[in-house]
Amino acid sequence: MELHQAKEIITKLFGQDPAYPCKVKFWDESELTFGQGSPEFILYFTTPSSFSAAITDPSLGFGESYTSGDIKVEGDLEKLIALSYIHDFASKLSARDKARLCWWNFKDRYSLKQTRKDIQAHYDRGNEFYKLWLDKGMNYSCAYFKNPDDSLEQAQANKIAHSLNKLRITPGQKLLDIGCGWGSVIIHAAKHLGAKAVGITLSKEQFELARKRVKDEGLEGKVEVRLQDYRELAETGEKFDRVISIGMFEHVGKKNIPLFFEKAWDLLEDSGIMLLHTICRMKPTETDPWLTTYIFPGGYIPAIGEITSAGFDSKLLFLDAEDLRPHYYLTLGHWLSRFEQNLEKIRKMMGDQFIRMWRLYLTGCRASFRYGPMHVIQYLFAKGHDIRKWPLTREWFYSNP
Repeated sequence: MELHQAKEIITKLFGQDPAYPCKVKFWDESELTFGQGSPEFILYFTTPSSFSAAITDPSLGFGESYTSGDIKVEGDLEKLIALSYIHDFASKLSARDKARLCWWNFKDRYSLKQTRKDIQAHYDRGNEFYKLWLDKGMNYSCAYFKNPDDSLEQAQANKIAHSLNKLRITPGQKLLDIGCGWGSVIIHAAKHLGAKAVGITLSKEQFELARKRVKDEGLEGKVEVRLQDYRELAETGEKFDRVISIGMFEHVGKKNIPLFFEKAWDLLEDSGIMLLHTICRMKPTETDPWLTTYIFPGGYIPAIGEITSAGFDSKLLFLDAEDLRPHYYLTLGHWLSRFEQNLEKIRKMMGDQFIRMWRLYLTGCRASFRYGPMHVIQYLFAKGHDIRKWPLTREWFYSNP
């Protein structure tokens, strides 16, 4: 692509007065400045091919070029991503500008074998890596802030309590956590609510650390962690009074959304309740190809309608939905800050290219919850529940059973 063509496209995207003043630098060291005041960021295309990659595929092309260092961003990366939402870059590019470079093949994408590989690709990067930027309880999902100044540890503790309150667990009830991560929810449920808890995960590293934490807490016999898929567990006929799933549903896959709810029905006792906590969007669309290629292989962000429809078809009764969108923006801010504070340790573990990749992932996700189409919703479903027994107000969300 010729330099003058590149500048025409950039001018089309940014306009004369963008929401944030910025500067774009090209491979010949020439620059374009947009907006008034000091630039919030400088976007630098070091080669013509990096510009072409970003234009022809704004997701995969930009992500790969940024990760490799062929595209550089000095200053506030989140402001650049925010502009792509605020000014709707995608709608300003013609089909000729952004001809797609590749298509993702979803054939057999969500088989049991493939799902296990996908989960391990993301979560088995090493417990020591995740310890550097998650909270002490290793909760890799949206926290719950009662106050914007809450620490990450406090907000994650709030999330666990808030989620379990909705299930109204009584001592002795059996709780299943589908995608239990490093075990914080099942440990809390056993220690503080008297539940008999089972957690399942497909990540070997999560499984090993969660079992160690259960042992260290003296909860063996009360809490069990299994390296198992929800589909395998449902086939055993074992049933639970309560089911919870936090941050796992994004790995189920579009075609398996109905199957997940069918298996949830099988796993629940009569009158059982399930809490499903998941990222979602308003309308169905394919998940960002850069994310599914480099961060979450096989990931799919479901639409709200896909979730409620599948729940209805499974005969589960819909009880409630609560949107935690602003809480995830705050959560990602804490994760990104801790990530940046530990760059030297992460560099020794993973290298510079990984740092750029993970920075783009965390920053892009944070921007998507503030400026983009992402939501995170906690749903409540029940099996054969008597609606007459359901509280009339939400006050019970914030009190113990």
